[in-house]
Amino acid sequence: MAATTEQEQQNRTTCIRLAEELWNKRNYDIVDEEYDPLVEVHANVPEAVVGTQAVKDWARMPHDAFSDFHVELFDVTAKDDFVFGRYHMTGTHDGTFRSARGDIPPTHRKMDTWGLVEMRFEGGLVVEEWNSTDGIRMMEQLGVMPE
Repeated sequence: MAATTEQEQQNRTTCIRLAEELWNKRNYDIVDEEYDPLVEVHANVPEAVVGTQAVKDWARMPHDAFSDFHVELFDVTAKDDFVFGRYHMTGTHDGTFRSARGDIPPTHRKMDTWGLVEMRFEGGLVVEEWNSTDGIRMMEQLGVMPE
């Protein structure tokens, strides 16, 4: 197995730092530090996510809907310009959730689901990101979709 390069390790560290700072601590300023100004994020959300302001707005969606929103990363691996990982998300739905299916008023139910993330880096910054969350399971848990 090939050794991890210094750049791969830095990219991996950035991915982990983003999970903790942006998603768990709600530090939106980190977006300007770690994302390219023209970043594109591919996720199941109502609007396109292009640029750092759009990333901040995208991160606020679950924060607004789940006051105790939390993400934990697993199996974070860096290869060339890419970082891959799995994430576990939890939270209590106590705010309005803006989803691809429309706004969902608070249900006060718990959400506990998994997803996958892939980030592409150029020059040490995230230029593209893909997120795939088990949204069906989440909607079932919130009671807005039959199990």
